[in-house]
Order: sequence, then structure tokens, then C-alpha cells
Amino acid sequence: MTQPTVVISLDLELSWGSFDLSFDDELLKMGRWTHDIGVPNLLNHLTRNGISASWAVVGAMMRPSLPDVSGLPEVNYSHFSKPWFSYIPKYGDESTHPEWFGASLLKMIKSAKPEQEIGFHSFSHVLFGWPGMTRERAIAEYRYCAQIARELGIPTTCFVFPRNLVAYLAELRDAGFTCFRDASELAFRFSKNKLKSIGAILAESFLIRCEAGWRKYIPDSSRLRRLRKGLERVRRNGGIFHVWFHPENLYAEWPRLENVVACFLEELSVQVRNGDLRCLTMGQLANEFRTKVAIEQGCNLSPASFPEAGYANYVT
Repeated sequence: MTQPTVVISLDLELSWGSFDLSFDDELLKMGRWTHDIGVPNLLNHLTRNGISASWAVVGAMMRPSLPDVSGLPEVNYSHFSKPWFSYIPKYGDESTHPEWFGASLLKMIKSAKPEQEIGFHSFSHVLFGWPGMTRERAIAEYRYCAQIARELGIPTTCFVFPRNLVAYLAELRDAGFTCFRDASELAFRFSKNKLKSIGAILAESFLIRCEAGWRKYIPDSSRLRRLRKGLERVRRNGGIFHVWFHPENLYAEWPRLENVVACFLEELSVQVRNGDLRCLTMGQLANEFRTKVAIEQGCNLSPASFPEAGYANYVT
């Protein structure tokens, strides 16, 4: 069993995250707000409390404008019949369309102290584990992410699948990624017959949902209480408490959810400073696990050296 550990992962999408479900002015307004206010505020809450998080960012929004996407095979989803990039401004850039592009945000996150982990939330937020997705598109998405990583000096460490629809894991490994956020209830595992060297991280997971719709009637005190209970359980029992959400979630009913997150981070920071628990990024946890397995089994840390089978049993 691992020592009490908190992991925070953030799915940063701007307007990429839900245009296939509903495309309107409110979506674009939310994307612009996230670019201008949401991300800077959230990053400030993390850094002033000395907390590092894993930012899973849509690869296409890491750029100031849309690159050539002609090499991406088209997807064919039943709920979205248009070409995938139909709504994306082909000749716009971050200055004119901050709801889609956020190169300056990436620089901000990269320069933050303490260091934040930057991972990928795919290249264009296609749904990997959904009918209409192809292996060719998945490989191309990974390839585009890896290319951006090389250009920007970002390690290909963590990957978060859009809407947690996990698929094409062997291809993800082959692209050089070392961990992903899983949708199972297992805390941390090596997947049998699929992966030899990628850790899947979920553990006791808590999604901080937005305040939109009926959820705006949930008292903020109730949300904070559930987060506190998660901290108490992991502090008492050990294991991993994985908190994840979209920075875009802070938009609805702002600043209500931001205030909840701010209080949670302040309380987490106190417990970290007191030595009651620790806060790691997805990549740090994956590296720790791989090192432990290598020591126990007498192998090196290269991907090919890891055993095919076996679930981790030191994390609850």
C-alpha cells in the first residue's frame, strides 16, 4: 500500500471539449472565459499553495493557430456528422480566437512554480473509445501530440482520454507515453495483454462537476465536505485520492466552484506541509511505481523490460 497521496489532474479544453455535443455562443463565451480568467486564476490557486497538478491539454490548443490537419484521417461519429474541424477557425489565431487556442496559457503553466506537469488530452478531442473512431486516427492523434511535445520541450508522460473513453493503449505506449488516467476502479495497474510499460491511474476518484443546470442547487458546502472526506480517508487509510475536473467547470455560476477549489487546495496544502499526505503528479506517481517494480523484479526502466502481466498491489 502506498503512502497517503493526492493526485490532481485537469482536463484543459477551452471550446474543444464539447463542440460536438452543442455548438453555440455560450460555448465560445465559456472558452474565452477559461482562457482569460479561469486558467490564470486556477494556476494562481495552485502555485500560492505550493501544489503541482497534471494539466492534460488538448494538443491543438497548445498552438497559437491550427496547424495543417490534412494528415488526420476523418472520424465518423453518429452524433456529429460534420468533418471534425468544421467549427475550428482555419485562419484564426489566439489573438482573435482565444476560445480555441492557448499557446500563451501553455507558457504560463510551463513557467509556474512549483512545476506543473503538462500532459495531453489528445490532439483534437476526438473520442477514442467510441464507434466511428479508427485506429489510424488514434495513431495520428498520438503522432501529432508527440510532435508538439518535441517542438515545445514537453515530455510524453501523461495522457488523458477525452471523456475517459480509453482505447488504443498499445498505440499510446508505442507513441512514448508512460501513464494515462484510467476509467476503471483500480488505483494503479499495468494492463494485461495490452501494455508493458504504461501505468493506469485512477484510484479513489472525485470529479468536481460544474455548477450548471440542476447542479447549481448543490450547496458549495456539500462539495467541499466531500472533498474533505476524501482527504481524511486517504490520510487515514493510505492509497491515492485522485481529484480531477475541467478548468472550464469553474465558469458556470462563477466564482462559486472556484471558491470551493480554492478552499480545498488551501486545506490540502496544510496537510502536505504537515507531512500528513503528499501531492504528486500523474507522471511522478507512474515513475515511482515503475521504479518500484524494476527494483522488485530486478529489471531496468526501459519499456521492453517490464513484465507483461500483473496488477500493482501496493496501491489501494
